Amino acid sequence: MDKRIEIRLGQGGLAVFCWLFIVLLAACGQGDKPPAAEAQASSSVASVAPAEKAEKKPGFVNFVEQGDLDALRQRGVVRLLAPLREYQGLPRSGMPSEGYRELAEDFVQALGLKPVWIIKESMQELMPALLAGEGDLIVDHLTQTKERDERVAFSLPLSNATERLITPASAGPLEAVQDLAGKRVVVPKGSSYVGSLKRLQAENEGLTFDVVPLALSGNPDVVVDKVVSGEFDATVLDDTLAETLSQYRDDFAQGVAVSQTRAVAWAVRPQSSKLLVELNRYLTSHTIHFSSIQYHKDDLPAIKERRTLRMITRNNPASYFMWRGELMGFEYELLREFAKEQGLRLEVEVAPPGVDPIDWLNAGRGDVIAAAMTVTPERAERVAFTRYYNKVAEQLVTRAEQPPLPTVDALAGRTLVIDPQTSYWERAQALRAQGVEFELVKQDASTTELLMAVADGTFDATIADSHLVDIEKRFATNLAPGHRFEEKEHAWAVRQSNPQLLAELNAFLNAKYRGLFFNVVYNKYFKNESRIGKYQGQRLTFADSLSPYDDIVKPLGEGYQFDWRLIVAQMYQESRFYPEAKSHAGATGLLQVMPRTAEELGFAMPFDERSGIEAGIAYLDWTRDRFEEYLPLEERLWFALAAYNAGFGHVQDARRLARQQGWNPDVWFYNVERAMLLLSKKEYYSKARFGYVRGEEPVQYVRNIRDRYRGYLSAE
Repeated sequence: MDKRIEIRLGQGGLAVFCWLFIVLLAACGQGDKPPAAEAQASSSVASVAPAEKAEKKPGFVNFVEQGDLDALRQRGVVRLLAPLREYQGLPRSGMPSEGYRELAEDFVQALGLKPVWIIKESMQELMPALLAGEGDLIVDHLTQTKERDERVAFSLPLSNATERLITPASAGPLEAVQDLAGKRVVVPKGSSYVGSLKRLQAENEGLTFDVVPLALSGNPDVVVDKVVSGEFDATVLDDTLAETLSQYRDDFAQGVAVSQTRAVAWAVRPQSSKLLVELNRYLTSHTIHFSSIQYHKDDLPAIKERRTLRMITRNNPASYFMWRGELMGFEYELLREFAKEQGLRLEVEVAPPGVDPIDWLNAGRGDVIAAAMTVTPERAERVAFTRYYNKVAEQLVTRAEQPPLPTVDALAGRTLVIDPQTSYWERAQALRAQGVEFELVKQDASTTELLMAVADGTFDATIADSHLVDIEKRFATNLAPGHRFEEKEHAWAVRQSNPQLLAELNAFLNAKYRGLFFNVVYNKYFKNESRIGKYQGQRLTFADSLSPYDDIVKPLGEGYQFDWRLIVAQMYQESRFYPEAKSHAGATGLLQVMPRTAEELGFAMPFDERSGIEAGIAYLDWTRDRFEEYLPLEERLWFALAAYNAGFGHVQDARRLARQQGWNPDVWFYNVERAMLLLSKKEYYSKARFGYVRGEEPVQYVRNIRDRYRGYLSAE
């Protein structure tokens, strides 16, 4: 599908980041400190006159059209309006946000037209853009209110929501509207919550409280944090959104409703009656209920009636996670393909640490477990397993600096650190019973955490499944896999009362296993190949230039207000100057941009060298604009680079965690980067909006670019 997307980039002027000023200060001495009023202007950043950003050639040039379906047919496209995806978080229960977008694309294609995404920076921009003729259909969780009914025409409901008061858990819920007296209530500016609170004041004579509308990001954690911290007394959230937040945080309480239960739907212009009729017809036959958790135990025919398959999984780097705004995972991609072939949409239910996925399955909270589950006799008494889709072997692992572990006997005198809740613990105990003498230490940590702790020297050795070792060895090349035990099988699991679903899953796996699709997905996650550094040597410069692309980077860097040498340092980190580089996650080009990110920034795929460079610079510019203007310029850049690598949401999770740990959330080095490292640990990522992230990667990414950039400057 050829989807092209237009986005309006932020226009805030920024000085060019440059470490040369630091180098000069180091050579000449610090001198007198500047007065407080001049502190930011005189920080360790050299400033130049702002320049206009380079003119971008988008893949789609928008137009103004306010007509109905006939006019859209003449143009051949339907423009779908949606906000940026950056704030949506890792879906832990229900349909991933892509479900809405896939549904909208299917609708447009059913009309015989082409879907074109028009991405806006915030939800508040959607209706003005629709009415101005910049788009034709709003595809978002839009609450239907009386005020909005006067402006746009809503589709049939996709879900329902009730707005409720949110307070700190320590203060308890507000049980009655009158409890708002004297409170300060913060809400996002332009949201339906503002009107609901104003109506409460009008309907309850004598009830006085302050409504504080703020220009906030689309991340609901931001406004809840303001309440939990005591900055404000309360806020308002849809109950469905509050339910989503409660899956990973327990520091707020839901109180009394401030609105009736209202529809959540899409919207078109009032005059687009023909488009609305076709949309409602489509939704009637393709309805997806985006609602609170439901429990169903029925088999495939009923699943097809609901048009939704529910996957129970884990948030980890093998099964399901988010990277650079993309949902990824071996099990997730396989089951998504099955759902697609069955004409179903995939919902995800993430089982948190301490919860047995089989309990959820048999209770009806999901339809299939896809979570790298090992087939065991005990589990086979509780569920029905499909045929295997992966074979793995438990494996001894140490690091390269330690004596290797090629045999079980090599464990003599060593220390194994293992989570006692895993099957690895049973393996270790069996080895000791066989007479192998080693120290066995309990550690409540994920397998990924233990592997990384072995890699950094914290622990001597551990046992892990071979597929997890393959994943981590991509990033920790000093891991030294050793003896492999017998292979075991991973399979999907369904309820024993669902034979039809089991049969279709088996048919899918029989057809796909070790075929082209399966192998591509498998290699994406588990093939252990050296990093992109194989493409180029470790040279600092190329003859009289820093890279073969200096002539392209220099004007683009100036246009986007970046020191071109910083961009070259980043390019080296991303691709080693190899233009055909492609990461295991699908990022491409010299600056390794994800295809959907490029499209949302208005760049058509595939890249040539120049467009690939510009797409990367534009994305770095976009990430920089996401962070608060009060931040010192160098901090804003460090955050931008971290967000470029890991995704904006993971950086915001790390900033929130840094604040909770008593570290400075506005400083990257030795503060937020420390929190980023914690987000690889299940006790922290299970409570983060965007879930698991391999924190070591963005931490090293930013440090490596900084050090190489300093090297470029000092070499001049």
